[in-house]
Amino acid sequence: MQELQDRVRLEHGAHARIISAERVTVGGVRGFFARQHFEATVEVGPVHRRAERALLDVPARLGIAALLDDADAAEARSNGLAGDASISTESDDFAALMDDLTFATARTSSPAEPLGAPPDAPAPLARAGDLVLVIGLTGEALEVARAMVLLTANADLRVGGSLSAPGLDRVDDRRDALAARARGVELDQTTFVAFGLARPGVDASADLALRTASIGSVGADQVWVVVDTGRKVDDTARWVSAIAESVHIDAVAAVGAELTTSPETVSDLRLPVRWIDLGVEARSSGRRAAAPIRGAADRSR
Repeated sequence: MQELQDRVRLEHGAHARIISAERVTVGGVRGFFARQHFEATVEVGPVHRRAERALLDVPARLGIAALLDDADAAEARSNGLAGDASISTESDDFAALMDDLTFATARTSSPAEPLGAPPDAPAPLARAGDLVLVIGLTGEALEVARAMVLLTANADLRVGGSLSAPGLDRVDDRRDALAARARGVELDQTTFVAFGLARPGVDASADLALRTASIGSVGADQVWVVVDTGRKVDDTARWVSAIAESVHIDAVAAVGAELTTSPETVSDLRLPVRWIDLGVEARSSGRRAAAPIRGAADRSR
């Protein structure tokens, strides 16, 4: 509030005072990813003498005058008129107009950027030596990582966090990640790491701080979060927000659309979304094949 009071005095003079102030929250999902600003109502001193108007808020009024000149010049150009026409600034009416403009524009804040649709989700990386981290609460992360591996020409699958699987090496810290990268460069393959946040039967919040620290140390080239759209939106937003404070999230791998009536709520996370069908069918070769990975636009059809 002190910063707001200082700004009011600077823009409206020493006699200006704040009548009311309100904190405004824009966007976000139940408090997450929201932006905040203050809107204040300001009372300025009386404007009965032009001498007082001339002394108050000189920098602000000079700035307004420059803006008016620019606007007049642009309008003249659009109408095919000469841009050097002069405007009288000596009348009392003009001074009163300047006072009104100074007060009005000083309170105007930049409008919030429209939320719009999030950008398209990228494809999983497929270069030799790249490390792709697939993070989920439980086993969905391993299922999605397997699907990505099956769609990559040459890839290695590993696990980390709360997940474990027979025959799969682990990546839990930077040393493990460097070893996996070196192996990937040697064998010309990409490494996918399925990273679990919660142990079966244990509240995810109990291990979340420890898991996010491990995630930050891995230093992945690409990070996906696996979101089950059948879970509560608040719970999902909470752990995704915790991950976002530790690493940059490139995209959401959304699953479980067939088990919920409102799968579109995943877009509230304001992250690129790619829908993944985990239903797989056995081919004649006996290898499990993942269904196509679809973008958000495909899911809406």
